Amino acid sequence: MTTFSRRDFLRTSAAGALALGAGARPLLAAEEPLKVGVIHMGAISDTGWEYFQANAWKALEKEFGDKVKVTVLENIAQVQDSERLFRQLSAQGNKLIFGTTFSQYASLKKLAPTLPKSHFECCAGIEAGNNLGVFEARHYEGTYLTGIAAGRTTKTNVLGWVGAFPVPQVIYSLNAFLLGARSVNPDVTLKVVWANAWVDPGKEKDAVAALIAQGADVISGSPNTPVQGLAAEEKGVWSIGSTGDFSAYVKKKQLVSFELDWSSAHINAAKAVMAGTWKPESRWLGLGPGGYVKMTTSNPDLPEAIAAEMKAAEAAIISGKLKPFAGEIKDQSGNVKVAKGQELADADIRGMTWLIEGVQGTLPQN
Repeated sequence: MTTFSRRDFLRTSAAGALALGAGARPLLAAEEPLKVGVIHMGAISDTGWEYFQANAWKALEKEFGDKVKVTVLENIAQVQDSERLFRQLSAQGNKLIFGTTFSQYASLKKLAPTLPKSHFECCAGIEAGNNLGVFEARHYEGTYLTGIAAGRTTKTNVLGWVGAFPVPQVIYSLNAFLLGARSVNPDVTLKVVWANAWVDPGKEKDAVAALIAQGADVISGSPNTPVQGLAAEEKGVWSIGSTGDFSAYVKKKQLVSFELDWSSAHINAAKAVMAGTWKPESRWLGLGPGGYVKMTTSNPDLPEAIAAEMKAAEAAIISGKLKPFAGEIKDQSGNVKVAKGQELADADIRGMTWLIEGVQGTLPQN
């Protein structure tokens, strides 16, 4: 694996182009590894969204060894820079190129059809397009299960959620968290405070403090960093590792957790490109083998009865017997959104713009 900043990559690419023009002989096709490119919007660190994205291409390298050559660009925050670098990666012979965030989706949907020598994949994209596959996790399956633990653990019957932005992925995640909690404790309510940021330690800490002041004694949320867990632990309050196991930081008060594991998306795409069978697909996977949601509870103090209850619910979700968004479900105003005996369609989950009954808070207006 080679990791570059934008400036380093452009300088190295220019040098490589000059060398090739000077008569360097490309390797024979049979000798060449599959060249894979990855563009991260942020810096790769030891926590958060970019960390779990990096785990995927690391798993790809582990799976294929010297059969792949991965070029990674990080800290490419500007759309115009990422578009130029996606083109550059394709020009440098990368046959498989990954975008790691929804923010790159619109660019890739436009660029991918114009670069047919490469195949493109975008994490958190909405739908596949011409020469563009997309993959996203069913976050709500993880939040439903962690909600079970929260519902069993709370003493105040008040849970808290730190919201990043009021986008459907955050909305359906917090709704499922409360649905899981109410499946074992119907008296639970969920208070929501919006940070209006994916990563902002100050705002996250303030949101946690506000939730605790309102009586919340188990905190979850959408910013996937350990900040909210550490802030809760300082006050002696339980937290949920939502989309990441942060027990290495939150050593005493992380109740349960789940992670996002994108490894199978990278590995399966590479296998398909190598076999000549790749095609653009839309994948929205959750729990189970090959899925993108992994329960990673590492709390030795979690009561065995709660762990067993979560495990049984996980098995039921994987088998299809348990549908987190099966009715009856009402919204905050008491309107029936999903009738008894019905379940919410995937398109309606992914486009969710309403809060369920029992959520105390509102959606910020843009």
